[in-house]
Amino acid sequence: MSTRELDAAGFRDLRLRDAYGTCQTFLRHRNSATYPAASTLLPPGKRPYWDAVFAFTTYADDLIDDPLRPPESRAARFDEFERAFFLLLKSDHPWREAPVEGQGRLPRRLSLAFLHTVRTWDISEESIRQFMSTIRTDLHTTDYPLFADLHAYIHGVCAVGTQWNVELLEPRDDEAARRAASMSVGLQLTDILLDLREDLAVGRLYLPVEDLRRFGLTRADVEDAAAQGRLTDPLRELVRFEADRARSHFADAGDWWRLAHPCTRELPRLYMQLGRASLESIVRARFDVLNPARTGRLGDTARACGASALAYTRAWRVRAAARGRPTTVQPAPVGPR
Repeated sequence: MSTRELDAAGFRDLRLRDAYGTCQTFLRHRNSATYPAASTLLPPGKRPYWDAVFAFTTYADDLIDDPLRPPESRAARFDEFERAFFLLLKSDHPWREAPVEGQGRLPRRLSLAFLHTVRTWDISEESIRQFMSTIRTDLHTTDYPLFADLHAYIHGVCAVGTQWNVELLEPRDDEAARRAASMSVGLQLTDILLDLREDLAVGRLYLPVEDLRRFGLTRADVEDAAAQGRLTDPLRELVRFEADRARSHFADAGDWWRLAHPCTRELPRLYMQLGRASLESIVRARFDVLNPARTGRLGDTARACGASALAYTRAWRVRAAARGRPTTVQPAPVGPR
């Protein structure tokens, strides 16, 4: 993480700077193709906090999905990570606490940076527990009987984290958090369609069983279609149904990014634009999500690059126009204790 970003966030303590720097290093190695594209749309002083949220949630997800370990080992490592974090959260002096036995340098520093973000931006313990308990269900859940079950999962894993980040965007209206949650559901429903074959390969089906039955399908029917790469007519209609559901969530979110501070709104605006573009690629492919080439992924990549370039240009212009005066409210960071 650049000195400029750490200075802009008001971090002076070397331990604090090191913890946030570890978040950036982790994300760069973990997702080098796209990082740090998103966070650069934020003012420099907001980027470390964004990284801390993203790094903590990504690390937790990696523990759950580690393909090199059996489920019981993944569960044990996740539980230890969770226990260590909440011990820090309860402590009056977390930076002085000795590491939990067996806890490595990486998870401890990610946890300390996230903890600092939690205290600075007043993120509730309840919401963190909701995220951790929901993402843990991936260890044993292979399908969702009802859409209500899937929606609860998406809310706990995606919408909760989105609402944490909404605080960094300095929303001008309380409605922003609800509409941002709708966006996150739309994004996740779209990803579920695009990743159908990939998820089935690891034993997960995110399309609700009640929706399969609506179109006369069973899980075995979907698995056979995915194995053959052939979209049947009933499955096409199911995908159309799910795509319409995702579109309704995007419509509910609307242009919610306009509720964010002008210096932070390009990031959510880009997420909305790319999410809607991915959904439209499914429509253009006549809902054939089993053959990625038909969804026009190459064209989508080009459009995404163009949209990102425009977003960076707009963000730069806003910050340039505000040069010499504060662009956003920066809370006083809670110092390590």
